Amino acid sequence: MATKLVVTFSLNGEDDKDVIRWLEHQSNRSLAIREAIRDHIRRNGLTLADVYQAIKSLENKLQAGAMVTSLQEGDVWSDEPPEAAAALDALANC
Repeated sequence: MATKLVVTFSLNGEDDKDVIRWLEHQSNRSLAIREAIRDHIRRNGLTLADVYQAIKSLENKLQAGAMVTSLQEGDVWSDEPPEAAAALDALANC
């Protein structure tokens, strides 16, 4: 039998009204919260630590002599994989 772990958290009656209203409409709050967290994890696999690591890597490359060129108006940077762009956009909207 699986071990049950109980995790609690607090909500602010003013700041978290939207969350409270959402929870009030859930027939199984525990399940709804778990599903919401899993959905967030699936959509936002990129963490702030990942972004920081990428920035530090770029900093190291620049210190080692890598050159940076600017795009001209109308140019599109196509090196970024669509998944990375979507993950960064999702992270910015958190």
